[in-house]
Amino acid sequence: MHCRLCLDENTLEFLDLGKQPLANKYPKKEEFEAEDFFPVKVFFCPNCKSVQLGTAVSRERMFEDYFYLSSVNTGLVRQYEAFAKTLSLAKFVVDIGSNDGISLKPLKELGVKAIGVEPSINVSKIANDAGLTTLTSFFDAKTAAQIEKEYGKPDVITGFSMFSHLEDPHQFIEDVKDLLSDDGRFILEIEYVDTILKNMSFERFYLDRISYYSVTSLENLFQLHGMYLSDVEETDSHGGSLRATAQKKGKGSAPKESVKRHIAYEAEKLTPRSLSEFGNEARTQISALRAKLEEFKTAGLKVAGFGAPARVSTLCNFGRIGPELIEFIVDETPLKQHRHSPGTHIAIVPMSHLEEHQPDVFLVFVHEYFDVVKKKLSGGNYRYLFPIPAREVH
Repeated sequence: MHCRLCLDENTLEFLDLGKQPLANKYPKKEEFEAEDFFPVKVFFCPNCKSVQLGTAVSRERMFEDYFYLSSVNTGLVRQYEAFAKTLSLAKFVVDIGSNDGISLKPLKELGVKAIGVEPSINVSKIANDAGLTTLTSFFDAKTAAQIEKEYGKPDVITGFSMFSHLEDPHQFIEDVKDLLSDDGRFILEIEYVDTILKNMSFERFYLDRISYYSVTSLENLFQLHGMYLSDVEETDSHGGSLRATAQKKGKGSAPKESVKRHIAYEAEKLTPRSLSEFGNEARTQISALRAKLEEFKTAGLKVAGFGAPARVSTLCNFGRIGPELIEFIVDETPLKQHRHSPGTHIAIVPMSHLEEHQPDVFLVFVHEYFDVVKKKLSGGNYRYLFPIPAREVH
């Protein structure tokens, strides 16, 4: 396949995750037979240091009904509250992919004028019902024109965990540039390719997210559209993300040293060899996880999962892990409860399920928030397992 970002044709496949369902569609029993599966092969572009899936599912299908609510994650809420304080002097903020208003709420509390753009009807309704102004739409030229006409040009546009969803990042950047004030900032947060490699986080690859970025690929992409990266920093969001700031050429501040430093680092570390080794290790690790769960089953131990983020779909479908190994998954998102994990159909239940159904072991799918999870489960005498690498923790 050719690279969606730099159009180079010499991309390399380094991981085949098999057939996967849509990771943020949690089916009811009567919907099992209607589930669709798509091949998920993962490619590396040596030219711009990006990682991409070979299959792209239409955004309309992906987001027509969505089950991810950011504000359920208390750790993430605190991170967005802290970030909002850095924008306290902004005149007008537009948050693209605003979900249930997790970043709009603290901005509103600080007195900052802010609106969101969210394509999922059910999720944007939650934000609007909470008094957080949210346009129910994909962000495109039409939406940008509507915002400018009704609210003016923002001096800050943000996009958290949405940039990887884009089928056409080139047109998206053009639309952002048209809406943004001349001296404004576009601040995006993405899961960083290097962090994915370091943490062996292959479960982060799923159909919702088409492209995975490095600083090199972002810099190349913005340069093609008359913008540049002025700053990058690594954050703790979602187990390790990259926050990047882009501005219009000739209008913003000079690039910080962090941009050059990351690009130099990536030239050395992001190579065909390192990606090939990652693919081999991913296959080893998923086999080890399945073996550990089978070991628990043989010993007569009941295993439950905690947290049903989209990555559960990748792990369980790649590892052929279903209800025979994990009896149920506890998740606090009401939209997911009384449904099932995509493809493998493990029941997703509320915390109250534990009143009558006690597991021996919890497989912690949201391991980056383990401290929070332990507090929630402090009333039980459980063993805890992290998935990758499969290891017990205390």
